[in-house]
Parts: sequence; structure tokens; C-alpha cells
Amino acid sequence: MPISRDVLRRAEAEPQRPAIVGPCGVLDFADLTARARRQATLLPETRIVLDDADPVDLLVGLVAADLAGLPAVVVDHAWPRSLRDAAVAAADRVLVRHQGDGRLVVFSSGTTGTPKPVVRTTASWTHSFPSFSAITGVCPDDTVLIPGAMSGSLFLFGAVHALTLGAAVHPLPRWSRSQASQAARQCSVVHLVPTMLAALADDLPDRSSPRSGRPSDPPSRLRLVICAGAELPAEVESTAREHGLEVVEYYGAAELSLVGYRTRPRDDAGPGRFKPFPGVEVAIDNGVLRARSPYLSLSVERDADGFATVGDRGAWVDGQGFVVHGRPDQAIHTGGSTVDSEGVERFLRTLPAVADVAVVGMPHAALGQVVAAVIEPAGDVLALSGLRAAAAQGLAPQARPRFWYATDRLPRTGSGKPARAQILAGLCDGTLSARLLT
Repeated sequence: MPISRDVLRRAEAEPQRPAIVGPCGVLDFADLTARARRQATLLPETRIVLDDADPVDLLVGLVAADLAGLPAVVVDHAWPRSLRDAAVAAADRVLVRHQGDGRLVVFSSGTTGTPKPVVRTTASWTHSFPSFSAITGVCPDDTVLIPGAMSGSLFLFGAVHALTLGAAVHPLPRWSRSQASQAARQCSVVHLVPTMLAALADDLPDRSSPRSGRPSDPPSRLRLVICAGAELPAEVESTAREHGLEVVEYYGAAELSLVGYRTRPRDDAGPGRFKPFPGVEVAIDNGVLRARSPYLSLSVERDADGFATVGDRGAWVDGQGFVVHGRPDQAIHTGGSTVDSEGVERFLRTLPAVADVAVVGMPHAALGQVVAAVIEPAGDVLALSGLRAAAAQGLAPQARPRFWYATDRLPRTGSGKPARAQILAGLCDGTLSARLLT
């Protein structure tokens, strides 16, 4: 039981060492262990369902489940009850197929129906932890900020890695730019997706000196940003580095866990290019990226040679690493042209009026699909004329959104990324709270 074993060892050696800190609660390793042991005696005999409403309760429950030798099923607190029940039922069916081996169930993101359960052993994560620590430089003296819901496997992975290492975890129950900005001054490491890092770029503290204009602020402890979940724009990475922060980017998926990493400028893979993570074999066949490793989930489908894929496209570049091009379902087919939705999103996020955006292909009788942009505004004013003018300057004609929408809050996946499939479905059936800009 690697998770509970490492936590118990830390509790015995340094009982008063901080395990969880921040606004959600404060526990040292002795407190965490005592709570987990009590909960382990009260668990049912099948599995425990944990939601992410309270990150402290979730982490205590995860250790308790490990102590009891039971699977933990991690769900999103924001799911409607019917969706939660369907997801747990789907998890139970998959756990039956992996009786005795499955110890953790998370869910892949971005679906419009029942979320897909991803069943794994704890070892499929913990065996990667030593290499992950060596690559990132996270150590027991760090305080690790987890600023997103831990139903997202990216954030749960970061929290579990920190705990087993003996580092303190500073969780936030949900993404909040203001709370994350404040917490970043107290933490030395943060796990983020690129859209979060982009939102925080102007607020990032300089660890070498107090923030300009606020001489009473102490220098920030933040030294390291660990980013995953989507392509990291070069300008966002540059901003972080200008603040004296090291940036480590990795590519992975809930089903595959870690696949590749990039620590530029410490390695020579080059911009946007990943090296295979230690222990991972990467193959690219007919443009489809496949991985074989001890870190694969139990429930992912493998080919005859043990390789698995989530459908991402990729390519090797000059023998120096591989690039990830995303999945075919990110493409919008309009009037005979193919538009990369992520490319349009990257451009629109550079506009001052745009805090975040999702670009989707809406059905169209004559063109097949048309490009639609759903924007989370950065301020009170969002002028359609300005957006169209910017698109005309920076995007090819076929990539310019035909429809522009504004919403107070984009629906997001557990990892914090805009949930394109849910957004498109909401536009088509009218359930998305968004207004058409005219």
C-alpha cells in the first residue's frame, strides 16, 4: 500500500511536519494519519466514493482507502446526482473486471454523457514518483499549490506525489485566480494547466524581490511551475521565466499517466518537443501517438504489443523528441477547410478582452460546421467589432469565428480546461448560459 505506507512513515518520523496547509484546513502528518486510521475502520467492504468538495476530506479518504485495501472512486462534486450515480455505477462495473487490482478510479474529462472511468493500481502512479521528483526537482521541503479540483487526475496526481514525498499540500477546492494568486506567494511549487498559468501571468510574484509598489510584501517562495493538460504557449512560458520561475511541462493523460516531459532550457528537446518519460516507450504509427509503460491504467485498451493511445496525434522531430498535435475531434471541418480549434483559441487568448475562450464547430447545413467562439470576458466590455477586427488581422478567413458568444464562466473539465464537448452541446440545445454578441 504505497500511499499510506509513505504517509505513515512520515508521521512516525516527523509527526508535526505539515501535510496539508491553506484555507481548506491545516493537518500535520500525525493528524492526517489519525483521521485516516479512524475512517478506515468505518469504510464499507466494497469501495469508497470521494468527491472533491473538500480537498482535505478527499486526501484523508484516499489514505484511509489505501489503509483498508479498498478502491477509491473520485468524483466531481459539481456533477448532478444522476450523473454521479451513473459514473459510480460505471466505475463499479469496471472494478469488477479488475477485481483485487484496481485501487483508484478517476474519470476522463470532456464527455457529454457518462464520464468514462479510468481504473488504475496505486503503483501505476507511485512507481513514477522518484523519476517525477528528479525531473521536476520537487522535494520534501516544498509547499505544493494544487489550485484546481482534485477530481481532475492532473491535480490529484500532484497532491498524492507531494504527500508521499513529505511535502506540504496547499489545495484549493476550485480554481480561483485571486485565491491562486495569493497562495502562489506562500508556496514554492504549483501545478497548473496552461490556461491557468496564462490567467496568472500578470500576477506571478517575483521570488527575488517584493512586488513593485508593495514593499511590505516579502519575496515569494514560488520557484517552480509544473504545467500539463494542453499545449503551453511560448509567450506564457516566457512570462513565467521572466519572473525567475523554472517551468517543467509534461504530456500525459488520465488513461496513460506520464508520457513525456520538457524542462527547457535544461534539456535539448527544443520548443514544444517532449522527451519520453523514464520507463515509457513512445511509438507514433500513422500519426497516432501510442505509449507503453508500467504507468498505464488497468482499464485502457492495449494492442498486442502492450501499447495504448487516447487518440492524440503526434510526430517525431529530428530525433530530438516528439510533438503532440492533439486529437482529430479538435478539428473543425467548414466549407472544405479544416480549422484547428486550439490554434484559434491560442490566438484569441492573446486579446486583452479575452480571459479564456473555447472554440467549437457548430453544425451547419451547407458548410458542415462553422467556427464559434465562446468567450469568458476579461472585463465588463466585450465589443464584437473589436473581436472581428482582431480576427481579421490574425486569423485566416476560414478560421475566423462566424458566431461569437460571451459567458460569465466557461464549463470546465476536472483538470480546469474548457469542456468543449459540453460547451458545444449547451450551445446546440440552449442549456449553456451564454449570450450571442451582435
